[in-house]
Amino acid sequence: MLEQIRIAGAEDFGALWRFYEDVCRAQEHDEYGPDWHLGVYPAAAELKGHLAAGEILAGWKDGRLAAAMAVAAGEDEMYFGAPWPLGAAPEQVAALHLFAVHPDFRGRGAAREMPTALFGRARARGFRAVHLDVIEGNLAAEKLYLKAGFSFAGTRRVHYDDLGDITVRLFEYAL
Repeated sequence: MLEQIRIAGAEDFGALWRFYEDVCRAQEHDEYGPDWHLGVYPAAAELKGHLAAGEILAGWKDGRLAAAMAVAAGEDEMYFGAPWPLGAAPEQVAALHLFAVHPDFRGRGAAREMPTALFGRARARGFRAVHLDVIEGNLAAEKLYLKAGFSFAGTRRVHYDDLGDITVRLFEYAL
């Protein structure tokens, strides 16, 4: 379905920002969604930082950004002490953030292709695991991650600036 999956660069910021604008706007019509608040999460400075670090994996179709995710090197501090089955050291972990498929491209396979590309890239960089969280109740995301081969690792209370204290479900993919 996707024609190209590549690391996004600084020149892709405009397309990336419009992508997340569309994703956030579509949330009000989704039964399940990440409950993101554009400008807080995702924030422009955060996206520019991920771009500068080469951490945005972007999927393109017909010249449009169809799917994107941030893959940060190292364990997210919110996850320290979580009951991860693999027990990888923090520097052996890639943390997945901001994974979304543009509303115009949903249901066409992009959500299955992106994790496969992520796993290949993470293995090539020497990581042992990929970690992520899903807001409790986002069943569509949970189903996607389980289908992609992630394992449920437990629940945890975390704090997000735009949502406050919430319960998330943790998932791990062993590379």
